[in-house]
Amino acid sequence: MNKVPFAKPVVDKEMLDAVSNALQNERLVGGESVHKFEEAFAKYCGVKYAVSLSSGTNALQMALIALDVKGKEVQTTPFSFIATANAVIEAAGKPTFSDASEQDYNMDPSVIEKKLTKKTAALLPVHLFGRPCRMQEIMDIAVDKNLKVVEDACQAHGSLYRGRKAGAIGDIGCFSFYPTKNMTVGGDGGMITTNDADIAKVIAKYRDCGRISRYVHDVVGYTSRLNTANAAFGLVQLKHLDRWNEQRRTIAKLYVKFLSGIDGIILPPMGDKDITPVFHLYAVRCTKRDQLADHLNKNGIEAGVHYPVPIHLQPIYKQLYGFKGGEYPVSETLANEMISLPMFPEMSEDEVKQVSEEVRKFYSRSK
Repeated sequence: MNKVPFAKPVVDKEMLDAVSNALQNERLVGGESVHKFEEAFAKYCGVKYAVSLSSGTNALQMALIALDVKGKEVQTTPFSFIATANAVIEAAGKPTFSDASEQDYNMDPSVIEKKLTKKTAALLPVHLFGRPCRMQEIMDIAVDKNLKVVEDACQAHGSLYRGRKAGAIGDIGCFSFYPTKNMTVGGDGGMITTNDADIAKVIAKYRDCGRISRYVHDVVGYTSRLNTANAAFGLVQLKHLDRWNEQRRTIAKLYVKFLSGIDGIILPPMGDKDITPVFHLYAVRCTKRDQLADHLNKNGIEAGVHYPVPIHLQPIYKQLYGFKGGEYPVSETLANEMISLPMFPEMSEDEVKQVSEEVRKFYSRSK
């Protein structure tokens, strides 16, 4: 039986050679490859500035610190990885939530205004699973209410909303280069993107211990730099990103071909005239989710569950903010129904067919 992995990061000779060259010929921290990677990523996203960091979580944290949300509220979605909301707390703000949409699983613009308060300083939409949010509606609210917008684009490298790259629409975009993402730096890494020179400068300072010169510091900073070798790896990966994203969209179309018509599952939305997704995950709504995941894993197919506990129902959030359940019904429903099927650029049509056949077998037997 051919085992199908959940994800399969690409590592080739060009990437390894770039890392070797950086290790041998550059400063290990703050080397030339870091600056080249930042410049290339900014150009790719269509923004003026990019600042590299040690993780996507750091990117979110530094973005919110730069916007000075201390003592203020930042509204985001409860249907995301916990780091999205944790970053608000780490920036001394308070995370608040508005529910997800059943149509695209992203932050639902139609309910955002109902959850705004006088303390709300920013919106933090998440381009979940590699599909951009309905950014025009979100930006309209932000402009009307004088709010900042930080895009959590940690899963959406290269995706497009009305011709603009995710991470280039709000005030700041945040990216993760964790190994399972659409591109990686060979380990943890992150990036912020912005057109605001002051924001870029502040974040560059905070990531480097808050220094204004070698031994002079005017803020309490962090050690959140991206290593040179990781940047060299990422610089090569970036060259392949568009091709990999196109391969992911092709795989998504194959899933539609092989999974359509199965009672018990709802396939994720594809692209349209406004949105070009990049399918970081191929996340399907389904009945009997946990049993399906068990069936797939027993039959050599790695399946993931994203995210079985919405953020507001995490134990620490219940403890801190008194959530009981029922506050965000769509997010809570999605948390019980979503399963992520294997998705990676080099996935073959036969592997997509194998996964789909096992899904079909499970539902034919469970009627």
